[in-house]
Amino acid sequence: MVNKEQNKLLEAAGKRFKSIRELNGFTQEQVGCYLSVDRTLIAKFEAGERSLGMSCIERACRLFGCETDAVLSDREYHPLAVAYRAKDLKTEDMEAIAKVRQIALNLRRIKDSLGGEQRE
Repeated sequence: MVNKEQNKLLEAAGKRFKSIRELNGFTQEQVGCYLSVDRTLIAKFEAGERSLGMSCIERACRLFGCETDAVLSDREYHPLAVAYRAKDLKTEDMEAIAKVRQIALNLRRIKDSLGGEQRE
C-alpha cells in the first residue's frame, strides 16, 4: 500500500518524467517501445498512478540525456542539444540517440568536475 507521502513523490516524479520526455520530443509510445514496456505504463507513471522500475528510469534518463535525480528529485534539468531528423524513430535509432547523449552527459560531468565553464 502506498502512503500519502509516497504518492506525492510518485506524482512529482511522473510529472518531471513527462516534462522531460516532452522537452525531448518523444511520445509515450516511443519511450514505451524503447523501454520494452506498454505505452499505458508510461501514461500511468506520468499520471502518478503506477511506479516505473529503477532500471526503466535509468534507461529513459540515458535517452533523455539527464541524471536520474532530474526525474526523482527537484534537481534542475539541463537538456543536452542533440539534433536528429526522423519522423518515425525506431528502437535502434533511439539506442543511438541514448548512446550519443550518454557520451555528452559524461563530458558534461567531466567538465563540471574540473570546474568547467558555466552551462549555456
